[in-house]
Amino acid sequence: MDFFDVATSTPTVRRFLPREIDQRELERVFETANMAPSGSNAQPWEFVIVRDAEMRRTIQRIYEALWGPYKENSIIRGRTTLSARAQKALAAGDGFAASLAIVPVHVFIFLDRPKMRVPRGTPEDLFNFGATYGSMFPAIELMMLSARALGIGTAMTTMLSSREAETKQLLGVPEEYQLIALVPMGYPADGFKRPFRKPLWPRMHDGKWTRAWTRA
Repeated sequence: MDFFDVATSTPTVRRFLPREIDQRELERVFETANMAPSGSNAQPWEFVIVRDAEMRRTIQRIYEALWGPYKENSIIRGRTTLSARAQKALAAGDGFAASLAIVPVHVFIFLDRPKMRVPRGTPEDLFNFGATYGSMFPAIELMMLSARALGIGTAMTTMLSSREAETKQLLGVPEEYQLIALVPMGYPADGFKRPFRKPLWPRMHDGKWTRAWTRA
């Protein structure tokens, strides 16, 4: 696929088919993700790829236990201003949580903290967290774009971060690694479409914040 077609048609997929992904396709995705840039070329990412059905059901149970309170809090915060789009997003979230186990591949992305040479939670870590997480998300984005190029959909969630210890125990991950995200990966039930985004041009500034960008 053309790169710009891929980049502009990679939505968050919430409805998946239970169709398995060929292992060679998966390996191609991760080989591409591994080319991402990172601070000092540390390449601090580790991928735990879950395909076992029972393990996926366990992951769904953990996710659902977190989704319910999250949804309730979202409704309370937006009780008087919850837009139709927000209501639709919450409904899609319900479906995603209820069917997570059918998604054939669950990818957990972990950060190798020792490679970043900054202890987690220290003042230095909090001051310069951009360098740490900025070394992770390019790899996640490349993974998602590569999957899209092969017709595979993805959705990134950080919902399980609040249950990091339980998740690491479930997956057998050593203590020094930090859970960054879960990316379910599978073939989309509804195909791909261009995601909704606010207009770009009012958010582009020419040299100074007060100078609007003039389109060519």
